[in-house]
Formats: sequence, C-alpha cells, structure tokens
Amino acid sequence: MNTKTISKSILALGLVGLVSCGGEDLNTDENKIIATDTTTEEIVEIFEETTDYGVPTPNEFFEVIKLQGGEMQGGLVNPLENQENYITQVDKALNFGIYSADLAYMSCFGIGTEFLKYFKAIEDLGTDIGISGAFDEDLMDRIENNEGDTDSLFAISNQSYYDSYLYLEENELGVELSLIMASGYIESLYIVCNVAGEYNAEDPIIEKIGDQKIVLENLLDFIATYADDQDVANIYGDLADLDDVFTNNMDFEESGSNVDTEDDVLMVTGGGSFVMNEKTLTEVTKKVTELRNNITNK
Repeated sequence: MNTKTISKSILALGLVGLVSCGGEDLNTDENKIIATDTTTEEIVEIFEETTDYGVPTPNEFFEVIKLQGGEMQGGLVNPLENQENYITQVDKALNFGIYSADLAYMSCFGIGTEFLKYFKAIEDLGTDIGISGAFDEDLMDRIENNEGDTDSLFAISNQSYYDSYLYLEENELGVELSLIMASGYIESLYIVCNVAGEYNAEDPIIEKIGDQKIVLENLLDFIATYADDQDVANIYGDLADLDDVFTNNMDFEESGSNVDTEDDVLMVTGGGSFVMNEKTLTEVTKKVTELRNNITNK
C-alpha cells in the first residue's frame, strides 16, 4: 500500500546545510531543489512503497529569502498573548505551526530576545496536542545557554521543527502533521510577502514567492491523504483556494516540449511555466493574510 511521507532529505537540509543563517550559499549541487514545469507529465509505473514530497521547512525558506536580500521587519509574528485563545485541538495544532514558523523567522533574522518565550509557547501547545515526546528534556537549557547566538538558535529552531515532523510521522499522527505543515506554510508565506513589500520584477524574493506555488502543490498532495478528517479537509480547501489565486493570476509563459527516455521511462516535459507579476503578489498577499488571520485571531 502506498503511503505518503515528507521527504526527510528536504527537511534535514537545515541540519546539514543550513547550520548558519548568516550566509552560506545554498546554490550548490548538494542543496539545489530542482522543480519541473507545472505541465510536466511522467509516464511511469510506481513500484516504491512510499511517495516522498519535498516541502521545505520555514527555516529553509527564510534562509533563502535572507540570502536574496530580505530584511527583518517587526510586527509580523503572531503575538504570544493570542495563545490563551486557542482552546480546541485543531486551533492548537494550527497555531503550533504558526508559532514554529515565527520562531524560524526570528532566529534567522536575529530577533533573539523573544525566542525562549515563543519556544515555550510551542512546547506548551505540543504537550496539549500530544507530541511532547518530540522535545528533548535539555532543549530549554540549550536555548538559555545560547541566548544571543542567532546561529545556534536557528539550528535549535530547525532541529525542533524537524524532530516534531519525525515524531508525528513515526507515531502516525498524520492529521496533526497536516495541520501543522499547512499553517507553517501559510505563516511563512505571509511573512515573506510582507518582507517583499512593493512589487519589483527584478526582486529575487518575488520570484521565490512564485516558487511557492510548486511547494503548495506538493503540500496539497501530501495532506490530501488525510482529508477524510474534516479539519484537514477544511485547511485543504483553504490551501486549494490559495493555489487557485496563484494559478489565476500568474502569467503563463509557453515553452517547447521535449520527449526523452531515461531508464526505460518515457518523460514528456515542457509546455510552459507560471511567472510572477504585480497582480499575483497583491492577490496572494491578500489571500494568505486572510487565511493566516482566520487561524490566529480567535
């Protein structure tokens, strides 16, 4: 029976390749993530027992944005006082993902003063939704001992995010994992859209926002497995609406088709790709802000 898992090689990128958020170049052969055109079709029989979906962590996304010239902006993270408003299990799981993305943002861009408080909020929410086993007993001590060291805090943030994913996956908590990943994606995109600010066709951050359409499609494929749960179905519908905003507003640039055979597998590639424009940035920012506020404002 086929199962769907998040690609561990992608989630581990932060641990083996993003040790410092200060400036390691991600554009190496080891760290490149290669995406095909959205019209690519692959004719192949699937024999593997698992299907991996590459969905980068917020830490990785923010690292890329920082390397492209993104600068820290205050007032974008979810205030800690909102935590007391999250009563239901679904709200706690969704905001676990929100606060985790916030923690990644703060650690990557050197906002270390609130790190410990935000991590404690994540730990409390994690306990409430049954994933306290994802946190090492000495993790809080490590944070306290490295307070002010943004590189160490970034590594700790990425480690805890990755460990949470693995714990949920290994304990077959796919519903919780889907909710956390969905909200983490929403919060990360919300922050980066605001970091980008006004549209500039030459701004590489704008291009990276456009790339999130591919990430979103991978995420939708993964959480669709658990969409028989109503809470997952709801967030799936929200993300599908966001995907429609990308599709309906991005420019489609046609390209030639190519047919090739590799290892006796027929590959049909080409046809075109989606490209960002000013309207897309405006509409995506508007939609992701709406989705984010629906999660955080309770």
